[in-house]
Formats: sequence, C-alpha cells, structure tokens
Amino acid sequence: MATKLNAETAAHEQLELFSASRLPLKPYYTPSDREGKPYDEIGDPGDYPFTRGFHKTAYNKTPWMMQQVLGAGNADETREIMDRLVTEGMEGYFGHAVFNVVFDNPTKGGIDPDRAEAKGHVGVGGMNFSHLDDIRRLVKDLPLDKINLSMITGDTCLIALAMYAVAAEEAGYEPQQLRGNSMNWLLKSFCVDNPDFPPRNAQKLVVQLIKYCTENMPYWNTTNFSGYLIREAGCSGVQELAFTLAWGISTIQACVDAGLDVDAFAPRLGFQIAFHNDFFEEIAKLRALRRMWAKVLKERFGATNPRAMHARVHIHTAGDTLLAQQPQNNIVRVALQALGSMLAGVQSVHSCAYTETLQIPNEEQARLALRTQQIVLHETGGAKVADPLGGSWYLEQLTDDIEARAWEIIDEIDGMGGFVASIESGWVKSQIVDELFETQDRINDGELVRVGLNKYEVEEAAETKPDVFTVDPAIEQEAIRRITEWKANRDQDEVQRRLEEVRRAAAADDYLMPKLIDAVKAKATQGEIMDVFKDVYGWGFVTN
Repeated sequence: MATKLNAETAAHEQLELFSASRLPLKPYYTPSDREGKPYDEIGDPGDYPFTRGFHKTAYNKTPWMMQQVLGAGNADETREIMDRLVTEGMEGYFGHAVFNVVFDNPTKGGIDPDRAEAKGHVGVGGMNFSHLDDIRRLVKDLPLDKINLSMITGDTCLIALAMYAVAAEEAGYEPQQLRGNSMNWLLKSFCVDNPDFPPRNAQKLVVQLIKYCTENMPYWNTTNFSGYLIREAGCSGVQELAFTLAWGISTIQACVDAGLDVDAFAPRLGFQIAFHNDFFEEIAKLRALRRMWAKVLKERFGATNPRAMHARVHIHTAGDTLLAQQPQNNIVRVALQALGSMLAGVQSVHSCAYTETLQIPNEEQARLALRTQQIVLHETGGAKVADPLGGSWYLEQLTDDIEARAWEIIDEIDGMGGFVASIESGWVKSQIVDELFETQDRINDGELVRVGLNKYEVEEAAETKPDVFTVDPAIEQEAIRRITEWKANRDQDEVQRRLEEVRRAAAADDYLMPKLIDAVKAKATQGEIMDVFKDVYGWGFVTN
C-alpha cells in the first residue's frame, strides 16, 4: 500500500498545472505552504492591508450594488428602462437606486446626432445625448440626492458632468448633494481602437475632473480605473491587475503634482474589474488588488486616511467569456462569475445577459441577468460571512503569487518612466496584443477549453437563437429634430463667447469645469465643446 501511495504522490508532483495567467500550481496545498508567512500580511476583514475586505460584517448591513448597465435610444427610452429596473429590485446602498447609464458611440466621441459621422449609430448600444435638455429628460423628477447616477460617457466625461451639474441645479440640488460616478477613462488609448486624446493630455483632463469633484462634489466617485477594458482587449488576469494599478499610480501622482491632497481625493477613486472564468485566480486577483492598493497609498503616497487606501471594486462579469455557440451556457458562466464576485467581497456588480455576445439584451434577458445576482445574494448563504474563502492554503498562496508577479510588471513600468511613458512607447499595447494571440492559440489547440466552442460542440438550429433587441430608426430622426430646435433657440454669439473661454482655459491648463458649466448654460452642445477639446489637446488614433 505504501508503495502505491508513493507512486501516486510522485505522479501528482510531475503534473504540469497552471492558472489561466500561467502561474504554476501544485496538485494540492498544505499548511507548509504558509509556513513563515505572517498573518498581518492578510489581516482581518476591515483591517489594513484589507486583503479580506473593508467590513467585518460582510454584506449583512450593506449588500453590494446591483449596478446593471442600461441605456438605449434617446433619454425617454432610457428613462423607461431605469424606472422598470427599480420596480424589479435593482437597488444599491441603503436602498438608493443605482443607474449605470451607458451612452452610444457618437456621444462617447463627442459627435452630435446631426453630424454625418453619427448616421446609423444614434441610440445604438447606449443612450444618445448631446445637449442639456437630454439630461433634464433623463433625471426629471428623480430625487437626485438619493440616487447614484453613473455615466459611461467615454471621452466626454467632463462635459457630461457639467451638464448633469447644471440640470441638477435647475432642479434645486447643489453639487455637494449629488452621488454617482464618472468613469473618467480618458487614459485608455492603449486598450481600445477608438480615436483618443494623446496620453499626456488625457491625463490632464482626468486631473481636471478629480479636482472639481474633490472641491465641489464630495459624494461623487471621480474615476474608475478600468481593468475591464484592459482585460477585454486580451490581457491575462495578472496583467489586468498590474496595468490597472499602474494606471491608478499614474493618476494619483498627477493629482499630487497638481497640488491635491491624497487623503482628500483618493477615497473617491475606484476600479472596474473583469471577473473571468478561472474562478480561484479571479478571487485571488481581487484580494491582491485590495492589498496592493493599500500598500501603494500608504507606502508610496503617504496616505493616512484608511478610506483613501480602499480599492473599491465594481465587477463587470467578463463579456469576452460569453460564446455565441450554445448561448444558454453563458447563464452558467455569468452565475459563477457573480458568485465569485460575492466571495471576493466587491462593492458592486454588473452581470452580463447571456445573449450579449450576439446582441443588445432584450427585457427578459436583462431581467434574468439581474435575477442572477439576487439569487446569489439571497439564496446561496455566501453573503453572511466576510471573505469566506480566506485561510484556504491554496487561495492565500495564489493571492501571494499573483501579487508578486504584478509587482514585477509594475516595477518594469516604473523603470520606463511610468505608465504614460509606457503607453507612449507602445509597450503596454504590445504586451496585451501578444497575450491576446497567445490565448487564442491555446484555445485553437484545445489547451484552454471553451465549452461549446472547442469541446462539446453541437449542431444548433437557427430557431434556437434568442429574440433580437432592435432600436427604432425613428429615434435618430427625433434626436436630429431636437438638436436642430435646440440650436435654433439660443443666443449664438453667447455660445461662441463661452466656447472661446473654454478654449483659452484649455490652452492655458486653467481650471476647466467653471468654463464648461458656463458653456452648458449658454446652450452649447456636447459636440461643440468637444470640438474645442479636440482642437486644443489633439485627437486621433494612437498608433503605438
């Protein structure tokens, strides 16, 4: 018997096991893997370095925000979706309604609907807005001091914030009463294939938004460092962690250089992270993120406010894990990713609809995505205990391994002169592209199994495809009619005067937000303001 057991042990030790990020794994873990490693490096929930989360009470007092992405058509259609989701139980902290509004591509690029470049894209994949009345319609009669409005506006985030501030003021609310998020993803050219501002000028605009909100909107979350965008571009989980942290480090340094107090602005920074298929690696990645961010803020930037050290995380279940083949299988993938997000102790979650690889979800599909989170919260029992997997020999070692590998990448970026310099050189994008092709090779070879794609394939009948969500073409014509009417009923000289003030402030690196608010009040459109930005800061495809 002893000989047989020894042979089995030897066979196990010869296995070549790796996580999705190709971190070497052992067949099993024991207390010896944790020998000599102090517990303080993990800590209790609620204690520095926050590996195990920020709260000792887990989700018992404060559930995570079920922050489903929504938006289609014009403001009226999007408002209908918002109201419906509230009736279906989409709530955030303390019952606050949470509206995570995505905007269409013309809006994200600052292109008004009456321009030729917008044709065929208005209201598709998100809400279209171009002027103040669109925001008025979106938030009409809402209790703006009690909702959270997240605006996924791409490169127009400063302009969108100015429009929301003006619409709120008209409704009787002060900026300091408003709650929500600006994604502030301006420094993203390395992971998207859209026109963008050059990285250094993008960083300037990021700081402008953080400065205004720190001084005027204390409940507004100013920036989400989007590991999700990076992961969707093709990188590994370890690279996602390292590049996202490097993005955050760069932004903090830029804010400190601009004279902002890290303990004042850092509590309103956050992360949008993908939860991918490798269940334990993804949980370990999120625990490592909390620990590394706390160390960065305390040791590198001298933060003393514990809230400044919190890596608050919004999870977007990974869209690139969803398959067109046997799409119902995606329901299982999303459920596991939502479950893992809960076990990792995140602050908010968007769960994808199972059809998102094929189309914009219809009402039934979007409801199922929300119900997935609600079942995970109420029926699994996992939300009752903080960090329920903490102390697992495997998970703790995997967390350490991910952290160590991520620090190596961050050190390499620091050696290049920082994250902006590494973007400008093309190095970050090359790392992502190389990983993307290597991953695809592993899928093609069958090394990475994708159920329904390279294993367990079946012949699918056309009638099994889900119903398609469509956007009425009349929406584009209505958007054009509204902006035409908007431009016809304003003082054109006043608009030009305010736009020139924006231009002068941008060119001189002066404080922008007061000038943007004045331009919005004069009825300048988003596209007109964005044209000024593009002219001053530069605009185009970043070739590196």
